[in-house]
Amino acid sequence: CDKSSTDVSKAVDEARDDASVSVEAARKDAGTVEHKADEKVANAQQGYAETDASARKELGEVESEAMVTKARAEFDVATAEAEGRHRVAIQKCEMFAGAEKDACMSSADATLATDKAAAIARRDAALVQAERH
Repeated sequence: CDKSSTDVSKAVDEARDDASVSVEAARKDAGTVEHKADEKVANAQQGYAETDASARKELGEVESEAMVTKARAEFDVATAEAEGRHRVAIQKCEMFAGAEKDACMSSADATLATDKAAAIARRDAALVQAERH
């Protein structure tokens, strides 16, 4: 060997110093890259959370509107059915005369009022549920 042990020792020390500097630079670069990646992940998560919350709110609004529409449609159907039953009952009452006819008509009217009140109660309960949705 041409080099003395002192020269080799200096060369090894210089190589270690160079390696240490290179390792330190690599760690710094890795830290910077990692930090940027963490920021991107955090931004993506925040964007997802905002989008998810917005989507949930919009879905909730659409569901509420559908619930209101359904409640009103079911009320209309229940009212039409009640009025149809009432018309049939009135026609049946026409076969009677006097007090019997009057009692039959009163009963038909009372049944109509009860059916409509029940339809209103169901509709209103469904509207409250839709509002709270």
